[in-house]
This record gives sequence, structure tokens and C-alpha cells, in this order.
Amino acid sequence: MKRILRTVLPILIVTAFSLCGCDDFWDDEDWEVEEEIAEDVDENESDTIGQNSQSEIDNINVEPVNIYSDAESATILVYMNGSDLETKAGVATNDISEMIGSGVGDNVNVIIETLGTKNWHDYGISSEKSQIYRIKDKQLELLEDDLGQLDCTVSGTLSDFIDYGKKNFPADRYMLIFWDHGGGPVYGFGYDEWQDDSSSLTLDEIQKALRDNSDISFDIIGMDCCIMANLETCYVLAPFCRYAVLSEDFESEIGWSYKEWMSLFESNPGISAPLLGKKIIDSMIEANENDYDRGGSSTMILVNESAVGDLVDKWMQYAYKNSDKLTGSNYSKLHKAIGRGLIDSLFEAWEDDDSFVTMDDFYVSDVLSIVESAGAEGQAADDLRTSLKSSVAYFGHTSDKNELTGLAVSLPYGDGEYYNKLVDVYSKCGFDKKYIDWLGGFVDASGCDDYCDYSQFEDSWCGWSTYEEGWNSCDTTVDSEDWEYDYEEKIWYLIEDGNVYFYDDETDMMLVYDEHEDAVYYYDDEDDEWYLAED
Repeated sequence: MKRILRTVLPILIVTAFSLCGCDDFWDDEDWEVEEEIAEDVDENESDTIGQNSQSEIDNINVEPVNIYSDAESATILVYMNGSDLETKAGVATNDISEMIGSGVGDNVNVIIETLGTKNWHDYGISSEKSQIYRIKDKQLELLEDDLGQLDCTVSGTLSDFIDYGKKNFPADRYMLIFWDHGGGPVYGFGYDEWQDDSSSLTLDEIQKALRDNSDISFDIIGMDCCIMANLETCYVLAPFCRYAVLSEDFESEIGWSYKEWMSLFESNPGISAPLLGKKIIDSMIEANENDYDRGGSSTMILVNESAVGDLVDKWMQYAYKNSDKLTGSNYSKLHKAIGRGLIDSLFEAWEDDDSFVTMDDFYVSDVLSIVESAGAEGQAADDLRTSLKSSVAYFGHTSDKNELTGLAVSLPYGDGEYYNKLVDVYSKCGFDKKYIDWLGGFVDASGCDDYCDYSQFEDSWCGWSTYEEGWNSCDTTVDSEDWEYDYEEKIWYLIEDGNVYFYDDETDMMLVYDEHEDAVYYYDDEDDEWYLAED
């Protein structure tokens, strides 16, 4: 099947450019530098492209094109609660194998805490106690063996692990990965087989662990688990990381694919966070497309956490203004578990417990779907769309029809038990009391049983590029043959054949970024060749 990516990448070139998105904006097939470029640039604006001599081009300082940092080391902390996923199917050790195969260990430390599992399948990992490992020389090296049987669902366990990582493996940059089941913004993360079925690590507990370690800032916090791409999770993570990688839907058994992106990180620990996040998403999407036995419909988003505060504010303004519509119909969609859930034995395990974290269905209230269906007109709707675009740094999904657009919000239609748990978690997380009280109106809302028909929006949803010119139209995608001008950064850009070209009319210089080589090239019109740009 052909992979289709729906993307917005406003932070592609981290300190230099602010770009809008386009379907199939990036294509990772080969990422070879193109020898030919489009010739339909507006004559009045760019008819001098390539007129400089080779010597003049060589003297141009290309430092503003900053797609990497000076970082030479990184530490990835993997909070790996294997749970029934490992016990029944060895899913956690499969992912550890991928990590080992990536070759990390010199420039990038991968530190894994193993918890919550009654039967680890490989590598000598103990099922009777928690342990800490690192990956070195393509081996899993045991670091800590006397931790006892830790409870992954309490804040202190996570806090201690983060503290251990930063003290023992200091690095130029850090990343944190949660590995296990996800239960959405209210029930949170982690089904620990050694604990009570009702136990989980809730958002307020995650927040406390991160606050306990506020001296460490993560480039990326990722959750290799289901249904955690929601406003509430992003709100909690925002003070502690630059980007978040999350799934709005259920993940398949495959989950993240670690080998490719970890290998890239090891070879270039200074790679920009958004490009690394993009690689994580692309590899996961590709794996689900190509594995017909274990894969399934998948979606994942890279969230620009610096924009989340404004997004939450804009959502609340929109929600209050459209309160009657939102309570007059049910704007949630039922999604069924497909894998972390795909294996029959896992479904059987879920039937044996009452854990909300191992739920096999979940009602997702997609933010953009709500906007386009409950109230698409007016300033509040426009402001919310704009803020969503700022928050969606990158979005990918498999080529099947997937109506989710990246981020959800929790609306407790007709569920008093869920709302009571919500009040406890949200209050501890610092959500506005007015908003929490407003959510209580959904418990007895008149429209609880009247589900919204999203068919019109789903038929017209073509990815985030449809939101560049006008709203909700598949006919408004950016023409890949046309140059566009970014007035804020004062630079031209062209999207063509999966590559992004830049033209600076002040220096008369054409540039292209090669993601595979993590390098910038400039174009010499006289030679009709691309050359590596060096500082």
C-alpha cells in the first residue's frame, strides 16, 4: 500500500524558517538531492536565481539554515512497563531487540527500566524484580539489580528513574519514553501486572514526577501506547519538553519501530528534535503499512509543546461559546483496540481484569472534527484552527481512511464515574476550575445518545494542507509546482517531489535540505549542480 502522510511542519528549519504544511510534504524513499528544479518562479520576484559566480556563492554564510544543534550526546530514558503485552506475547522484548539492533551506545545512551511484568521472555530480564539496563555494544547490560518489585503506577517510581538517568548518564539532550498501555487523559498510563487492576499512573502523577526533576528538560517525551494524544496530556507535558510524540488512536502490536530512528540519532546526536520526531512517526507508519500480520490502522502526531498553552485557551473559548451545540449532540467517536490488542491472547487477558488502562474501546473526541461539525464559523473557530496548526508540528497516518486528525479532548458524555475521576485528576494537574465544572454538564447532557454524523467532515478531510488556504476543502492543497513566499522569514520555498527548496533573494542563493545526510546543499546555476554548503 502507498503510504500517505498528512503533515504540517511549521518548525522544519528550527531557527530559520516558519513553513506551512502539505500532503506528502516529505518523502523518505531516497532523499537524493534533485539536479533539476522548477522553473516557474515568478519572474518579478526571482528572475536572478543562480546568477552569482561560484566564488561569490562559496563566500555566502549559510549559518541561518540551522537544522541541527551542537549536541554530541543524548540520553533516552525508557520507562518500560511490559505488563500483559510482554507476558502474553513478548512485545516488550521485541522492541528491546530493535533498540539493540540500532547500534546505540556510544553517542546515545538508552537506559531501560523494566517493570510490571510477570513473565519476561528474553535477555535474562527478571520477572521477580524491577531492573535497570543500558544498551552498549549491541548488548543489554544490567546496571541495577536490587530495586525490588517496583510499582510503575506511582509517581515516585518514575521520579526516581528520571533522577537516576540524569545523574548517571548526563548528556547534552534528553528524551523520555513511556512504554505500555495507555488509557487516555483520565486513566493515564500503565497496567502493572503486580498491582491492583485499577491502578495506573495518572497525568497528575506523571506531572509530579516531572516536577520533581524540573532541572532536566526533555527534547521529546513520547508515549509508545494508545490514545494519549489529547489536549490534557499535552498540557501536562508542556513545561517539561519541547515536543511530544503521541497516538490519538489505539496502537497496533507493533507500536513504535525503534531501530531506524535510534540508528539515525546515534549517528547524529545533534539532529533537530522535530526531524527526529518526524523519523519516529514515519518509521512507525511504514512498519504498520508493511506488516500485514501485526500492523493496523495507525496515526501519530508530533506536538509543538510551546504552542499548547495557547491551544488550551483557544479550545476553552471555543467550547464555552458553542456549549449548547456540544451538549446537544454527542461529538465522540467509538474506536476499537486493534493490536496491543491484535493478538487474541491479549484480548483474553483484558477480559480477565477490570483495568481501565487495558480498555478495548474508547470514545475519542477529535478537536478539529468537533470544530468543523459543531461550529465552523466565527472568530473562536478560526482562532482554534490557527492554534491547532501551530501545535501540530507533524502528523502521520497509514493509507487507510483514518478520520482522526491528531489531537483529542475529553468530553464525559453520560459517564458520571468517568467525570468523578476526571475532577480528581484535572484538579491536581491545575486545570481551570471553571472548565472542570463546565465538563460536568456533559454527564447529564441532552445529546448523550445522539451521536454526531461526521461523514461530511471525514469525506472532506484530506490532511492539514487543506487548512493552508480556506477551510475544509480538498481543492486547496498547495501546488507543488509553485513557489511560495514566507513573509515572516523573507524567503521563498518550493515543495517538489518530496523535497523542500529555499531561495533567498537577498543573497541570490538556492538551498535544499537533505534529511538522509542531515546536510544543506546549495545550487550553482552555471554548473547546474548541487554542492554541500559548509560554514
